[in-house]
Amino acid sequence: MQFTVYAVKREVSENYYYKVDLLKRFFEECQGSIRTSNYMQQLMQQLDYITTHFSFYDWLKKIHENHINLKERLFDCEINCDILDGKNCCCLFQCDSLWQAERVLFQPLRMCDQSFFIIEESGEHYGWISPLIRQRLLS
Repeated sequence: MQFTVYAVKREVSENYYYKVDLLKRFFEECQGSIRTSNYMQQLMQQLDYITTHFSFYDWLKKIHENHINLKERLFDCEINCDILDGKNCCCLFQCDSLWQAERVLFQPLRMCDQSFFIIEESGEHYGWISPLIRQRLLS
């Protein structure tokens, strides 16, 4: 399973909390095939406006420091992380199952003081991960 995680500005998460389908379509369009250069430039400007910098590498390093044995933390499963853009606002995580993603990725992200929008590659699982109690991943 692959999940794309976007670090989203708090005011965007507050204003678009109930518009998850709209945001999902927008992020999928950003990930989709290349269109005309003007259209892609406009999408990238919109993406830049609603996302914020989040150091996924530093965050992962902090998780690793808090656990003596990384393999033990990951339940003997691999998790891969790739930063997708120069702004460091989105990241691609690959997990073996939804259970592993919840345990290894979503729970630690909820501890951050940052809102995230997550989309699974197939589009079946998507939604908010946020420090706000009412915001949870939808499926």
